[in-house]
Amino acid sequence: MIRFPKATRHLLLGYLALHLVAVGIFLMILIHITRNQMILDEQSRMKSIATILASYVDQQDEGMYQPDLPDQLILLGDKMGVRLTIIDTTGAVVADSITGVRDIGPHGTREEILRAQSQGSGFSERYSDTIGQPMMYYATAYHPANANHSGGFLRIAISAASINSAIRSIRNLIWMFAILTSGITGMLMVYFSARNMEPLNQFSLAARRIGLGRYERSSMLKDRRDEWGELAEAFEQMQDEIALREDNLSENSQRLEAVLSSMIEGVIALDGNGIVMLANEAACRMLSLSLKELLGHKLLEMIRIPELQNSIARTQLQRKFSKSEFLTPSDPPRRLKARVTVLAKQSQRGIAIVLHDVTELRQLETMRQDFVANVSHELKTPLSSIKAYAETLKMGALYDQKKNLHFVEQIESQAEQLERQIHDLLELAKVESGKAAFQFTDVDINDVCDACFHQFVPHAEKNLVRLEWNHCAEQPLVRADRAALETIVKNLVVNAIHYTPAGGIVSIETKIELHAAIIQVSDTGIGIAADQQSRVFERFYRVDRARSRDKGGTGLGLSIVKHLTQAFDGTVHLESQLGTGSRFQVRIPLAE
Repeated sequence: MIRFPKATRHLLLGYLALHLVAVGIFLMILIHITRNQMILDEQSRMKSIATILASYVDQQDEGMYQPDLPDQLILLGDKMGVRLTIIDTTGAVVADSITGVRDIGPHGTREEILRAQSQGSGFSERYSDTIGQPMMYYATAYHPANANHSGGFLRIAISAASINSAIRSIRNLIWMFAILTSGITGMLMVYFSARNMEPLNQFSLAARRIGLGRYERSSMLKDRRDEWGELAEAFEQMQDEIALREDNLSENSQRLEAVLSSMIEGVIALDGNGIVMLANEAACRMLSLSLKELLGHKLLEMIRIPELQNSIARTQLQRKFSKSEFLTPSDPPRRLKARVTVLAKQSQRGIAIVLHDVTELRQLETMRQDFVANVSHELKTPLSSIKAYAETLKMGALYDQKKNLHFVEQIESQAEQLERQIHDLLELAKVESGKAAFQFTDVDINDVCDACFHQFVPHAEKNLVRLEWNHCAEQPLVRADRAALETIVKNLVVNAIHYTPAGGIVSIETKIELHAAIIQVSDTGIGIAADQQSRVFERFYRVDRARSRDKGGTGLGLSIVKHLTQAFDGTVHLESQLGTGSRFQVRIPLAE
């Protein structure tokens, strides 16, 4: 099926409209010329009649006032097919071939009469109320040859209906001819345009397929050897080139997207106006914004961080690398390090921003500093005591039988405390480094907790604390190192006993929940404030430092518990309320 191109349809409509307008203008000019010529012919005729009428009036004895002149004028008007009117110098009608001498009103102000007064003759065209049709009037001044006769005006009127009818016939004929020729021309144009412009439809369909990403080849105009065939060949070459470039762009885009999405660094690209052109998931995550909120918007309107704004402004102004470090306004805040550089194209003022999340690094640096300070303090305390007691003995207390033994015992106690701290530090270091040698076996946590219970009953009684043990009815087996599990339970129980005042209760409980074995150690001790609960698993952190040192604590027990539990794919959770006690819950997956 041959489709008629829209452009050709518009061209055809324009041609038809232009053709009809041209015919209309031509018709107006032609009608104007024809009508004017017909009017001139009628004017010549009316002049001749006026000359005849003037001779006829001159032949009358009394001129225009001849008594039988009206009747003769009626006969003469019927014979000639015109209206004859004789008017005196005052504008009164003396005789008329239509009305006789009937008073038809003054005619001195009629256009043709006024022109005849001033110019000798006058012509006008108007609708006659007397006859009821359009008329043409010609008037001439009458100057009688007989000096005894009165002068006046002779007027000849001819109906304009015949001229108008002829003009309408000409107009209708020309319009019929114009419409006929326009129709024939239009049909020929439709036929030849649809036949010769069909390749445009094929090119249009091919372009639509390319727009939809379909680049399959077609037998478009392959048999033609004209310009259309050459254009079709060039079009298919262009189609292949576009398909190849799109494949390359898609591949490069996928590579870029894969690289950006796999980066832990945030990447943002801004154009010269500061509008985000590109951003990866890491950048969105760091700035707590979605990709939709970033792309196409000004970065500095989305985030108001003075350090970053200054760094961007400095790079845009100086066109060189700059960096900054700042805290995000998110909750919790993150510490980011930004490296701002200019884009490769020097003609553009765009910049690239690489964001590094240094929150954990700064936390580790802080922890390292705190660790060094805490180790120094914790090791210094027993060493200072040992040195002080040794100097006291050296200065003479060695020979004091009442005090020398006490000083030696204190030296021994502080040395044991120092040994425990060093042992816990070494064990914690091995667990954190992943170099601890664990012997994984299926361990029954009931057995581990039962052994720990019997081991620490005397210690609890010494501190006037009641130790309770509620074991699980089933056999909760976990895949872990038995000695490490014993260390976990031991540290939790010792910690609970230390922080529980006399008369309090410490309970050990085991159970199974959701494919996990749970060891739960609860106490009715002093409890832990909410703002301190997130730090109890840090090295050397003590809720009550004086009480912990009096009991011989190293401040590393809970940190060891946390790292050992994580080594067995488990978690440790704390629930506590100040003044009512604490509950530590260790959850380890059941052995398969």
